[in-house]
Amino acid sequence: MNAIIFDPIDAPTGSATDTVFDALYDAIVHAKLPPGARVSEQDVAKQLAVSRQPVRDAFFRLSNLGFLAIRPQRATLITPISVQAVKDAMFTRTALEVESLRVAMTKDLAKLIDALTHNLSEQRTCKPNDAAGFHILDEAFHEIICAHSGHTHVWSLIRAQKAHLDRIRFLTLSHERYKEVILEHDRILDAIVNADAAKAEAELRHHISAVMNTLPDIVAARPTYFDPNAKDALP
Repeated sequence: MNAIIFDPIDAPTGSATDTVFDALYDAIVHAKLPPGARVSEQDVAKQLAVSRQPVRDAFFRLSNLGFLAIRPQRATLITPISVQAVKDAMFTRTALEVESLRVAMTKDLAKLIDALTHNLSEQRTCKPNDAAGFHILDEAFHEIICAHSGHTHVWSLIRAQKAHLDRIRFLTLSHERYKEVILEHDRILDAIVNADAAKAEAELRHHISAVMNTLPDIVAARPTYFDPNAKDALP
């Protein structure tokens, strides 16, 4: 890893390990560190201006998510995307988020609507070339739903399960996809505003699963990003 990927950490808001983990997670999801790229504790520590211990701890957490292949006496590599892991993440995310939405709609509906409306207004002002910024806002829309269910741990569970899915979702974020995502979010919000739980659930399921429709094209366009069995695992 020779290129400068990270800015130094001036004043981490949490632990150094958490801050390093978040920086690496985002770099992998946003393809700044693509599959097959080599990373080293020394380089990351130098770029982030931290000691090697928090980097080592972050590497361990990322390897547990399936992002890093840590090999003794050999270079640590960013792993290829696993199609099976994407499918597993889709199943888990749908189950948890749909249930969160169902519960959230039985609580303070006005508060939920206000939060989602504000988030959508920010999505609409996101610049066309800011895929990373839009991805963050897209994630926040779904985190709001989970948080309003009263089960704040759910989003952490979803995030831990959907690592490979995040990489796919970012690769699909063209400006045209921005518009589609906003429309899909609008439909979810409209159903919530109308207190139509069944419609809201259906729209959420459709939105979450939409990425699977583009998966074959992404595998064909970027075969080196995926594991060797990717085509066999496609839905």
